Amino acid sequence: MKEYQTEQRKTLLRFFQENQEHKFSIDDIIRGLPPEAPISRSAIYRNLNKMVRDDLLKKTIESTGRKSLYQYAPFKTCCDRLHLRCEKCGKIMHLENESAESDLTALLAKNGFVLDEHATVLVGVCKECK
Repeated sequence: MKEYQTEQRKTLLRFFQENQEHKFSIDDIIRGLPPEAPISRSAIYRNLNKMVRDDLLKKTIESTGRKSLYQYAPFKTCCDRLHLRCEKCGKIMHLENESAESDLTALLAKNGFVLDEHATVLVGVCKECK
């Protein structure tokens, strides 16, 4: 049975698809949504939880442990890559250098350590923010 897509869910999905490189808190989402498409806070929570269960969004916890952050990351398009996050602008990118990934994997394996690439984020500054 096909599930009905509400206008609220379509609006949220469009917001995340247009901002794939960033993670958002609930407050960020509310501020970022178009004013002509108001969505209640409870509807946002309900839709985000459903989108996480459907593997459309990835939910993480902010470094302070106080906020949940959401990012568009459907498993069909998000590959098993290490992620890079700019601490200035918040942009998230995939490490696109297979040689560097292989070197890092070999170094960690030599030390008996295996990375969970879905949960691994290296923090630094992107070339635009340097």
